[in-house]
Amino acid sequence: MSRKKVLGDYQTPVPLVRNVVSRLFADGRTWERVLEPTCGQGNFIRVCIEQTMGVREIIGLEIQQGYVEKSKRIYSETTKISIFKQDIFDIDFATSLHWNSLSPLLIVGNPPWITNSEQGRLSGKNLPRKSNFQRLSGLGAMTGKSNFDIAEAVWIKLIQDFVRDHVTIALLCKTSVARKVAQFVLDRELPVNSMSLYRIDAQRWFNVAVDAGLFVLELNQGEVSYDVDEYDNLLDARPTRTFGFYDRHIVADLDSYRQVAHLEGTSQFTWRQGVKHDAAKVMELTYRDGVLRNGYGDHVDIESDYLYPLIKSSDVKSISSSFVPRRRVIVTQKKVGQQTAHLRDYAPKLWRYLNFYADKLDSRKSSIYKNAPRFSMFGIGNYSFQPYKVVVSGFYLPARFAAISGYQSRPILTDDTCYFLSFDEEWKAHLLCALLNHPAVSKFLASITFSDSKRPITKGVLERINLQAVFEQINIDQFRNCTADSHVELIDPNRQQDDDSQLLLF
Repeated sequence: MSRKKVLGDYQTPVPLVRNVVSRLFADGRTWERVLEPTCGQGNFIRVCIEQTMGVREIIGLEIQQGYVEKSKRIYSETTKISIFKQDIFDIDFATSLHWNSLSPLLIVGNPPWITNSEQGRLSGKNLPRKSNFQRLSGLGAMTGKSNFDIAEAVWIKLIQDFVRDHVTIALLCKTSVARKVAQFVLDRELPVNSMSLYRIDAQRWFNVAVDAGLFVLELNQGEVSYDVDEYDNLLDARPTRTFGFYDRHIVADLDSYRQVAHLEGTSQFTWRQGVKHDAAKVMELTYRDGVLRNGYGDHVDIESDYLYPLIKSSDVKSISSSFVPRRRVIVTQKKVGQQTAHLRDYAPKLWRYLNFYADKLDSRKSSIYKNAPRFSMFGIGNYSFQPYKVVVSGFYLPARFAAISGYQSRPILTDDTCYFLSFDEEWKAHLLCALLNHPAVSKFLASITFSDSKRPITKGVLERINLQAVFEQINIDQFRNCTADSHVELIDPNRQQDDDSQLLLF
C-alpha cells in the first residue's frame, strides 16, 4: 500500500495555491506570521513568499522526512522560514512554537483528505489520540457516526490551541468538514467572528470526486458570528448563499429557511431506519431464472417465513401502485438482541445457509455486532412488520415520500439507506405521505439539507418537521380523496401513547 494513500497525501498544485493565497490577501489584507501545519513539499510557503508583501516569519510542520528536506530548501532573504519534522497531533501550538512577534497569524494549508476508518483499513497511524471528541452517544460512537476526516481533527486541534489568539485559519477541506467545524465552534460558543467557504473543483485539481473548498475561519477579530458565507469559487466577491444555524440547528440556506421556519419543530412521529445487516451479498436475495439467488449468484432455498420483500433507496423514486419489489431480505430476528439459536430447530435450511456463509457474517466489522447473538441484525422491531409505511430515501434530493403496503401478504421492509413511518391502517400512511410531499415541506427540507452530503436526509432531519404546523397551514379538504377512508380524527397530542404507537394528529 502506497505511503501517499495511507497518509492522505495529495500535494496542492501550485496554480491552486496561488489562487488561494490571492484570495486570502485580497483587499490589502496582510499577515506578518504564517503557519503551515502540514506543509508537505512547501508549496504554500513558497507562494506566500513569492506573491505577498509583509510576511516576515513562516513556520512549517511536516510528518514525512523527505518533504521536510524539500521544504527546507526554500530560501528567502526577507522572511525567516523554519521547517520542523513534527506530527501536529503531538504538539501544543500555544506553547511549543517560538515566534519573533505576536502580530496576527495566518494558518494556511491542505491537511489530509482521508477518514480515520480509511486509515484504519490501510494500517495508517497518522491519527489523533483516541477520544470521542464529537461527543457521540454510546451507539453513535460505535457506528458510522464516529467516522471523521483527519482534516476535521486538524481543524479542531488548531482551533483549541489558538482559541485565545488573533488568528485566521484557512484550509482546503471537504465541504462536509467545513460544516462539522462550524457546528463544533457553535456548540462550544467559541469566539469566531467570521467564516467563509470558497468552493473549488476537486476533480480538476486532485482527481477526486468530492465537494471541497477553501474554508476560512477568523478567531478573536470582532463580533461573534456563526454564519458561513458560501462562494461558488475563489474569484467570487459576493456569496451565493449563507448557511448557518437557527436555534442551534444547521440550515443550508438561511434566506430560504426564514420563509418556512414555522415548520421547524419536533416530529410528532417516530422515524425509523431500515434493517442493517452489513452483509448484502448474503442477506439480500433477488429472483433470477425463477429462483432466489444471493449476491454471489448462488441458488438459495430457505424457509419462506424468514423472507420479506425489500426496497432500497434506488427503488423509492419508482414506487407506484403497480410497484413490485425485486428483492427479498432474510430476517433472523423480530427485535434487536433476540437470540437466534432457535433457528437451528425451527428453520434448519436457513440455519445451514447462515452457517455456510458464517465467515462473511462473523467478520462484519461494525462494533454493534460485538457480543450480539450470532447472525444478528439491527433496525428491526415491531415497527418493521406493520403493513403500511411511508418511506423516503436518505440519499436523494429533492426528498420524495412514498406510501407502501404489503406484498404477497408480507410487510415490505426497507434497507438502512431508507427511513420510514409505519402504520396499521392504510389511510394514515396515505395522509402522512400527502402531507410530507406538500411543497411547504419540500421547501423546508431543501433549506436545511446539503445536496453534497453523502446522506442529506437523516433521521435527525426528518424529526425536525413539525407536521402539526403543516397540517394547520393547508386546507384539509385537498386530502379528503387521497385515502380509502376519508374520515380524519383529531386526537389530543398530550394523550399518553404506547412505545411503538404513532401520535396521530389528524
